[in-house]
Amino acid sequence: MDREQREKIIHQKLESIGETLNSWSKKNELDHRIVSKLIDGELFGTRGVSLIARKKMEEFFGDIFDGN
Repeated sequence: MDREQREKIIHQKLESIGETLNSWSKKNELDHRIVSKLIDGELFGTRGVSLIARKKMEEFFGDIFDGN
C-alpha cells in the first residue's frame, strides 16, 4: 500500500470518530512524529518504538502497511 492510500484510509477512519492524527497519537501514547514518518514511509516500524507504533496503528487502522 502506498502513502496516498494509507493517508486516505487513516483520514477516513479518524474523521468518522472526530479525531485528528495528533489527538489519536496522544491518546494512544505515541509520538505524532513517529506516526507521521511511518505513514510517509520514512520509517518501517521493524524495531523499537517505531515497531510499537506500527502495531498500534495496524490494530486500529488495519493492514495499512502491507507491501512494505
